[in-house]
Amino acid sequence: MWLLGGEIIRDLNENPSLRKVAAEQLVRNVIHEDGGPLIHNGWEQQQRSFDSTCRKFHRFLTQPLR
Repeated sequence: MWLLGGEIIRDLNENPSLRKVAAEQLVRNVIHEDGGPLIHNGWEQQQRSFDSTCRKFHRFLTQPLR
């Protein structure tokens, strides 16, 4: 989750107009059922682990409320 936050912050710094977008929407824009964004300075094994976490988080965010 720390890595996901870091990638979102990197996006915000590279594109200041994203600062007006709600935090929830920023998260939903970068994670999806296939994983998360490509991590900067990461290795293949780190990317696989990160994608796994992002997929689980995506499932959590998209499950219907009970």
